Amino acid sequence: MRRLVTRAAAQARAANPHRPQFGFAPPSTSLQSSAQFFVPQRWRVWNNIGPGENIGHVNDDIPGEKDSGILSTLKMFGEKTPEAAKANAFKEGEWNPQQKRTGVLGRKVGMMNVWDARGVKTTLTVIKLDNCQVVQVRKEWTQQGEKYINLQVGCSQANVRRMNKALLCHFRNADVEPKKKLCEFRVTEDAILPVGTRITARHFVPGQYVDITGTTKGKGFAGVMKRWNFKGQAASHGVSLTHRHMGSTGQCQDPGKVWKGKKMPGRMGNKRNQIQNFLVYKIDVRRDLIFVKGSIPGNNGGFVEMKDAMKKKWNPKHPPPFPTYEPQEGDEHVDELVMDVSHLMDPFKLAVA
Repeated sequence: MRRLVTRAAAQARAANPHRPQFGFAPPSTSLQSSAQFFVPQRWRVWNNIGPGENIGHVNDDIPGEKDSGILSTLKMFGEKTPEAAKANAFKEGEWNPQQKRTGVLGRKVGMMNVWDARGVKTTLTVIKLDNCQVVQVRKEWTQQGEKYINLQVGCSQANVRRMNKALLCHFRNADVEPKKKLCEFRVTEDAILPVGTRITARHFVPGQYVDITGTTKGKGFAGVMKRWNFKGQAASHGVSLTHRHMGSTGQCQDPGKVWKGKKMPGRMGNKRNQIQNFLVYKIDVRRDLIFVKGSIPGNNGGFVEMKDAMKKKWNPKHPPPFPTYEPQEGDEHVDELVMDVSHLMDPFKLAVA
């Protein structure tokens, strides 16, 4: 049976020697050029390909390439026409406390200190929104029959040569540049954003509170004193080489076991962690930077998820941009927005008094 299959395959290759083999790359192209099939027109100019043209027209001198079933499905990302962009544009609505906006996906840049108008030093963490866009709108039903809506958001341009075909086709169908990181945020139905909408730093407002989720720094295998802040054993008086050990872990015959969840040595860090109620101090509109007060989990360069705080409610007199910020004609151009601290107490005057 194996010989028959091999013979049939050899006959097929002899009949059409130019057919693509082992994936989507034709035999006359290299792996590097095959990855370029997915590169959109707005990233490069290659053989004067027009937006929306089929990849099968790239190399017309290769017989059979137009007829390839795989290559015929690969299309350029194509620029959106002004009419299509206008039709898909969202409309700003009125906000109420029951509505839930989408979050954003950013990258931690680092930390810095600033001095406000009162002369008080504040430690800030800088988060950059690196071309954050909506990739997909997911509407599904739970097992309890409740409808929930998630917005899939992507951040940072990815290297198309290191992506599999499934993800590339996913971004191609959304007409969005491939992203390094994807995440989902649950929203209400009136807060849905069209696919391809870019979310900027002005989605947030200085003075509001946000919840940030990230992956903590990995510390490796750690003992109980470092991992769980145990006191340790005595430094003298009969303790022999067990000063940093945890001591006994079990009980007597009843229950005769070690309870699950017992604090023991193990791998520390490198876990998903959410910290609530960060204060947004400043926004750099020109560079899409968000400055939050305090330290957030993760290394510099790591991805973090940021959304409106759950426990700090908005003031109805000062609602947020809903469903997100969209520049309007006549808006004043600003490079940065800083939180107003005039209503806060001056600590130096209190010290003098």
